[in-house]
Amino acid sequence: MADKEHKKIIIKKVKKGGHGGAHGGSWKVAYADFVTAMMAFFLVMWLVNSLPKEKKVEISKYFQSYSLLEGSPSGLVPATDLSQIAQEQNPPNIVEPISENPSSPAKEKSEAEKAAEAIKEAIEAKTPDMKDQIIVKTEAGKVIVDVFEDAKGKPLFALGRSDLTPDAKRALAAVAPPFAKAGKGLLTIEGHTDAFTYAGERFTNWELSTERASAARRELERSGVSQDSIGQVAGFAATKPMDAQAPFSPKNRRIRLVMTVPQPVQPSKSPDAAKGQPPAKAQEAPAAPPAPPPDIPMSPEKREILDQQIERLYDQSIKGKQKPDGVQ
Repeated sequence: MADKEHKKIIIKKVKKGGHGGAHGGSWKVAYADFVTAMMAFFLVMWLVNSLPKEKKVEISKYFQSYSLLEGSPSGLVPATDLSQIAQEQNPPNIVEPISENPSSPAKEKSEAEKAAEAIKEAIEAKTPDMKDQIIVKTEAGKVIVDVFEDAKGKPLFALGRSDLTPDAKRALAAVAPPFAKAGKGLLTIEGHTDAFTYAGERFTNWELSTERASAARRELERSGVSQDSIGQVAGFAATKPMDAQAPFSPKNRRIRLVMTVPQPVQPSKSPDAAKGQPPAKAQEAPAAPPAPPPDIPMSPEKREILDQQIERLYDQSIKGKQKPDGVQ
């Protein structure tokens, strides 16, 4: 009995499942959803990045203007109206094709801008190796072309002389055709030098810049520019440097061509049109009076009957106008 009283009973409980909460399989579902969402996100980013800029603008405008919930003050749409809203507001295509002719017309280029583009195209086609030494710009209806020297590029003149180098002749020949269309006296040729001076006083940068401008004029005339188009040939020495911070820079040794481009004449407006009123119509000539009816041949008997009827109608009209007796 004593052994039975001191005997211990041990009960073992085995938990089923064998894995703790941290080692369960629920995390796999969350991870799969995360990977799927990331894949969809990067796919959308790739598609958006591959679109051209115009398409992106159209998509942005679409999402800024279109709203399925528009018109609902509470932000909620009754379930009964969803199908109707989807039919009325949802367009068939998310992105509409871009129109080739936009509603807002592009700004029309001026004649000077068109001439400048023609000169740039000629430079790119004929002298691409010198495009870094030629600057084309427009200013107040004028086309300005600067052909300058570069320390690492091609010189335009022999040192201290006015003789054009072959590269300078090629550059002037490239820009000559657009300048050949200049009107009478609308082309100016300028010569510019750097700030280096001569030792003597008999020949200075003024004479050198003028002679170089004249040499450029002769080369342009050989390339098709009319003498009548040239209105001025001048030398400015070093008074108008291209690089004012470096007066001795080779960029200051240049030829400048300035062409004034006349604007097309606009049709004159009438005074009424200037005031916003429609133009007055030209006075019409008065209509000619109708021609009298032609004479109709009539027999004497019929004419007599007609005269009697006229007399009877006349007598009746006279009697109707007579006043009764005693009426004053």
